Amino acid sequence: MISSIKSIIFYCLALLLNLPTHGQSEKKMNGSLAETGVYLKNLHADWQSPGQEFDLHSVDIREFRFGFSNVSIEHLKGIENQVSKVKISGPDLSLKQLTIHSKINSANWITDEKIKRLKKRESIPKRSIEAIASAIDLYMVDHSVLPTSINDLSVKQYIDMEDPPLNDYSWSYSLALPDQIIAQPTQINPVPKTKSLYFDWQSRSFQMDPVQDSLYQVPMVIWDYKFEIQEISHLFSSVIDLELSPDQTGFDIILNRGQFKISNITFTATPGSELNNQSRIHLPELNLETNGVVLNGNLNSQPIIHKGRGNFRIRNFEIKIPNGLREEPEIQSMLETLGIWNNALKIRLIELDLNLINEFTGDVGFKLHTPFLKVTITGDFTLRQTGSLPDLILHRTEVKINPIALGVRKWIRNWEKKNGKILTRQGATIVLRIEGSINDPMIQGF
Repeated sequence: MISSIKSIIFYCLALLLNLPTHGQSEKKMNGSLAETGVYLKNLHADWQSPGQEFDLHSVDIREFRFGFSNVSIEHLKGIENQVSKVKISGPDLSLKQLTIHSKINSANWITDEKIKRLKKRESIPKRSIEAIASAIDLYMVDHSVLPTSINDLSVKQYIDMEDPPLNDYSWSYSLALPDQIIAQPTQINPVPKTKSLYFDWQSRSFQMDPVQDSLYQVPMVIWDYKFEIQEISHLFSSVIDLELSPDQTGFDIILNRGQFKISNITFTATPGSELNNQSRIHLPELNLETNGVVLNGNLNSQPIIHKGRGNFRIRNFEIKIPNGLREEPEIQSMLETLGIWNNALKIRLIELDLNLINEFTGDVGFKLHTPFLKVTITGDFTLRQTGSLPDLILHRTEVKINPIALGVRKWIRNWEKKNGKILTRQGATIVLRIEGSINDPMIQGF
């Protein structure tokens, strides 16, 4: 915010020094500029990375505009200081139909992600089995026979089931010697569909599932990446008053209206011709608006915001998960909890509304709407602007959480049991009250 203000002010000063003047008095100067900027149409560029014969990149822009309009400057020079008043519309930005397209020969990151998740799931049982195998070796030295069960090792103190990693009760262990040591996920395993793990006693190696083994044989693939934006627009209208003196530069800024809007952002990543494994992110609308913002200060200190209103809104944001990851047990479990069956995680609305009534107080509103959960926040706040970064302190702030999906309601109930807490409810809606700094808020009753 501060850097943007300084940029605008310095730009205006540059205009002031370079525009033709209409008044002849040394103490008064007026200037105006109807419009200035940069305009591009049907821009295209493509290139190939050096030494990468399969990597191709291109960018296309149908139309790009950047500029200022309706600039007027009044400048009065006194004995000890100077006063300038600037009215400006801009910077205005318009971009239509941006497309960035790349084809890159690289490893299949979906397969890499599956391997990484597999290794993480197996890390605890593998370390546990290795500890059990070492205990069996000691047992055989002392008794000249193999133990018949894990209980034999535990009772005779060759292993302690309370020591990590054996104390992770999401896995259970059994002996089928002289053939195998087996690790099985228990009912409390966060990913109950995880497969059992087998350790071959004769070869002292873990048996690999053929499906898992095939993951390590997946070749490189040509990824097709495409990033598209239908339109970006930025409108800005402001009045700037500058007061220049030998020891400081003070300013007052009124931002009458500002709007930044992006329409239809789409990103896709497709491995070769596998459309079912395409990843996709789509954002139809992102909108940021400010109205009636008034602030003042000088170029050497943090400005003070006196009032203003801001609104940030996202609608129908959607992430499509590729089928290859959808089949992963952790992701399956998460999607089932959220009640998602079509591989698409969707957020219908994110909206934040801030209204600063004066430099000290204001009110806040927030909405999050998804098919599985709704959250609404309303409250008041005070603003401390004495430090390098303003501190927002919440008062009488109410949070309403309405879990829609059955899995989300069940997860909340399990959390309450685990933590010994009962969340306040109005019907099916959870109601929380929050006070304190936004950096470290306090929830009443916790």
